[in-house]
Amino acid sequence: MPIRRLKSDRSTQSSPRNLATVSTLPTVKAMRDCFERYLSLTIADGNASVDTIKTYRNRTSQFLSWCRERELYPALITRENIKEYRKNLVDGAKTSPTIRLSLISIKHFYTACLAEKLVKDNPVIGVKAPREKREVASTIKYLTQSELQQIFDSVAPILKIRGDKTKQVQVLRDRILLACMALQGCRSVEMFRANWSDISQSGNQHYLKLDGKNSIRTVMLRTDLAKEMALYRQVRQKNKEKFTAQSPLIISLSNRRYGQRLSRSGISHIVNGYLEKCNLKHTDLERSLSPHSLRHTAGTLSLQRGSSLREVQDLLGHSDPKTTTIYTHV
Repeated sequence: MPIRRLKSDRSTQSSPRNLATVSTLPTVKAMRDCFERYLSLTIADGNASVDTIKTYRNRTSQFLSWCRERELYPALITRENIKEYRKNLVDGAKTSPTIRLSLISIKHFYTACLAEKLVKDNPVIGVKAPREKREVASTIKYLTQSELQQIFDSVAPILKIRGDKTKQVQVLRDRILLACMALQGCRSVEMFRANWSDISQSGNQHYLKLDGKNSIRTVMLRTDLAKEMALYRQVRQKNKEKFTAQSPLIISLSNRRYGQRLSRSGISHIVNGYLEKCNLKHTDLERSLSPHSLRHTAGTLSLQRGSSLREVQDLLGHSDPKTTTIYTHV
């Protein structure tokens, strides 16, 4: 195991961290390598998504950079240091969910190091993210029925697009993306991962399998949405696109990446573009809409139309019914 030897000088012996009792410490590289093994073998029982691993790695790297800037050695971090880092995030105007995710990532980092005996304890245990002062229901930002209609109307009508096949693909792609998120309650990550092979049919009913947050679910597609998907495929085929089981549902239309899977940031860019176009992105000081607001829209409008909580829970794929109850307070 790579180690770093500490000098036994006076400053070390008088240190409040009592470093004189420690002769060797693991290098930061050894701790990072340990964490990488943990991410690939332990998180989600070895089946963590690429996005999850990337998030944990990035949040931990930010913490290690903070340690380096303050000349704090990661193997000697204390609970007080973790609290200082939490305060740094709070001062940086990070939200409670963001801080919570950072602490979870760092906790996993030290769990991995503790398992390989690189550290003596996990300093993150007992340190929690600050509570949000606002009610949970106030975080639910959604579009009204008329605003949602405004969004769809802003997408060029299909029948008026002639000659330009790429434009036809764009119009259909965007309509399908918006409909899946705002009417079917799909998450951005689910649309990012969706393939053509995830669409199935039984009789006259079409279904879409969604690979989401630690679970796979199947939703029944609206009839009008299923028809647009069929037209979308036809137009892409006319563009000489060859379909395989892994052909993405939502594709990039850029010259260099045409036909490849559109990134999550690309999906967000499309949704935010239509929100901006309709002047709905920031309507007042209290409401700022995001791509996830379309999912909130699906749940809220479904309840307003008379659906039961159980039906909305199934629509949104909530494993815990308590998560769905927040929509009753909107």
